[in-house]
Amino acid sequence: MSNFLDAAYKILKREKKPLNPDDLTRKAIEHGLLASIGKTPHHSMRARLSEDILKNKEKSLFKRTDAGTFALREWGQREFHAPRHKKALFDEDIVVFNKSFLKEFISTNGLIHFNLEEVAKKVLHIWHPIKRRIAEEDENIIQLISVFIVRYGNKYLTFKRTKRLPESRLHGFYSIGFGGHISPEDLKPLFNVFDPNDQPFIIRELTEELKLNYNPFIKFRGLLYDDSMPVSKIHLGIVYDVFLNNMDFEIGEKGFFMDPKFEDIKTIEKRIKDFENWSQIIIGEELKRYEFKNDNR
Repeated sequence: MSNFLDAAYKILKREKKPLNPDDLTRKAIEHGLLASIGKTPHHSMRARLSEDILKNKEKSLFKRTDAGTFALREWGQREFHAPRHKKALFDEDIVVFNKSFLKEFISTNGLIHFNLEEVAKKVLHIWHPIKRRIAEEDENIIQLISVFIVRYGNKYLTFKRTKRLPESRLHGFYSIGFGGHISPEDLKPLFNVFDPNDQPFIIRELTEELKLNYNPFIKFRGLLYDDSMPVSKIHLGIVYDVFLNNMDFEIGEKGFFMDPKFEDIKTIEKRIKDFENWSQIIIGEELKRYEFKNDNR
């Protein structure tokens, strides 16, 4: 058991009641069970607990009894499961910024390479939370979206989006990128891709849609923008490359995605029109990489 999980177990055992990650971390530090690791140890505490519950399910020593509240499974309390239906998705808080700041990030459409620290510094200075249903109706704000390009060797994991997803524009289209809207509590950790303490948060963002039994290597890629469509012009993608150790996976949100499969880039190119616009941009970039690599052999 990790230091965070061990400390959480001992504090919950001592307190005999559910606690949120802030209180768990504070009490653990006060009792000398945990050092103040990093700038946001409570984020790491939440991530470790969430990751343990996701991975071990009913075998985990922990469970959620409410949103953001953790308890010991041995207490027998009813377990909380976050609702995933469309109404709940539109009622969630997401990260946005005013459209006037968009020029600080992009000057053209496409997948734009950026320094991670530069992007983080700008985003963390201008973002604010808002209900997703409100954001969807406001063309003057930009919604931040995580995009994970998952690959094993020279093959990419693609999937088809079903009609159960709230974004009707994506229904029936294939994608080469997993991910979704970024919540306020996950924003800062998402940018700490090089910080091992915050890796579980990035993994959690990914594993809402794709379940793995290990932590893959993740590398920040850049920003993705396309104003050619009414919907995509109010979204900015934060893109990561995800490198798998094997081809074993399980779809996390069953019913939302179908036909997941690994494909090489040339096979994907043959049916590029089956993919939504952001994926088409990514595929174009990957084709350039493929051709450059082969031209320089």
